[in-house]
Amino acid sequence: MKPNAVEFTAVLADDEELILKRLENAVDWPQLNIRLVALAQNGKDALDAVLSHQPDLAVIDVRMPELSGLEVIRRTRKAGIQTDFIILSGYDDFSYAQEAIRYGAKAYLLKPVNSSELYDEIYRLCLERSRQKGPKLGRLYQNKLNVSFFNRLIDSKILEPGIIRQTLADSGLPISDSPCYVCVLQCTEGRSGASSGEPDLSDDLIAALDQHFSREKHVFWSYNPHQIVGIFNISTTLPFKNAMGCLEVFQALGAPAPLIGVGDTVSSLMECPYSYNRALTAMTYQLYDDASRIFTSQSICTVPPSLKLTDIDYLPLIQYIVKKDLEGIRTYCDNFMDRLLYVPAPPPNYVFSFCYALFHQVEKEFSDFSHNEITEIATAQDLYQFRKLSQIRRWLIDSFCQLSEFIDAVYGYATPKYSSAQKAAVEEDDAIIREAKEFIHSHVGKRIKLEDIARHVHLSPSYFAIYFKNKTDVNLRDYLLAEKMEYARLALMNPGTSIRDVAYDVGYGDYRSFSRAFKNVHGITPSDFQSKYR
Repeated sequence: MKPNAVEFTAVLADDEELILKRLENAVDWPQLNIRLVALAQNGKDALDAVLSHQPDLAVIDVRMPELSGLEVIRRTRKAGIQTDFIILSGYDDFSYAQEAIRYGAKAYLLKPVNSSELYDEIYRLCLERSRQKGPKLGRLYQNKLNVSFFNRLIDSKILEPGIIRQTLADSGLPISDSPCYVCVLQCTEGRSGASSGEPDLSDDLIAALDQHFSREKHVFWSYNPHQIVGIFNISTTLPFKNAMGCLEVFQALGAPAPLIGVGDTVSSLMECPYSYNRALTAMTYQLYDDASRIFTSQSICTVPPSLKLTDIDYLPLIQYIVKKDLEGIRTYCDNFMDRLLYVPAPPPNYVFSFCYALFHQVEKEFSDFSHNEITEIATAQDLYQFRKLSQIRRWLIDSFCQLSEFIDAVYGYATPKYSSAQKAAVEEDDAIIREAKEFIHSHVGKRIKLEDIARHVHLSPSYFAIYFKNKTDVNLRDYLLAEKMEYARLALMNPGTSIRDVAYDVGYGDYRSFSRAFKNVHGITPSDFQSKYR
């Protein structure tokens, strides 16, 4: 169906700006092919908008300044305009609402307006109007409304079973409000490869699925660009066999095979949100079997874990990272992952949450002194891109090993060799190192940071730090410290130079830290050096 095959127009009117805004946001108007042509905050503006645009429908407060909603309806009818009105009123205005309905208002809603009730009334009025435009347009609009209805059903936005029964009666869909289950088809490539520039085969897929299951009571619709959802009434065909049939349809059309989740059987359509969410949960078990394409709710683990976050001792991992013990990091991560598998396939969200917690603890530990530079290497959110247990294991090991390399490259873990830091870097015949050294030398008195140097040589901070260490065999911190203290030594040779100013220039916020660093390098405090030189 073309998105604008049928278009309706609407006017909203209420004298309270907040309520008017809520009305505007309460309905996904484009989804229903409705264009809002005017918003009004008094009766006169509302009438002008209706007379000017002659909208298909208007949602209007019964009491407004200048003209009442009732008067707007009366004058609209006198002008021969057949706009469908939905009246809004408070408890005290019920007599006005009754009179408005006598003038031909199609619905009456009590304030505060329930979004679902408003949606249902608009849905009903648009369906009536679409049928008035002709059977073909009526069917087109009905199809669009079906998608909207079932999306709201799955999202738990339909609150009354009567709405379901009425919709099924109006639509003639081949499904009944009886025991059923949800089947989710997750199309990883944006459905049939459309993201790669090929035509979107959504309509073809759904038509083919409907044809394949013509003997089953069912419905399929496009829930979002990556997901087709189906609901099947219970029959003699097993749910798994119907899921296999879905794979066959995709294969016949040459579309990439979807990941399929099958939810639990529920007693009615009202309970489909539960079955839908169970289907989504079942699909997460691909973590343990990426070769399979179908996962049913029977895959979901029901054995609760006994391991708690407080049982995880992450301090040994911290030590391995600081000591650059890469083998220790690998062993720790392998043991950690093995410990999570208290059953062959525990709940994937349990695995993700524990891995997230471990990474966050390490991140927090090192962020205290590395100024959050760890997040440049990896972030805990990266975890959720993985669909295989082996990928998570590999990611943990690689992230912590890279962090260890970074910590060693920038900070080191042995006694600093300040005296050799400058010499080693100077002797290195490498264009990147030479350019970085020149940048450091010319900016050392400007509170230089690792990010500034890396940006200058067009590398990421973590990669540059490791590159510098590998090329010079000197920790970047040691080299920067040597450069800063040499800058400070030359500056302090001027007796009139303020020690605090020099400390600030080279990135120290307090005198004590600067004095300690200066003495470690030059063997004398800044004040003694200045006095001695004077």
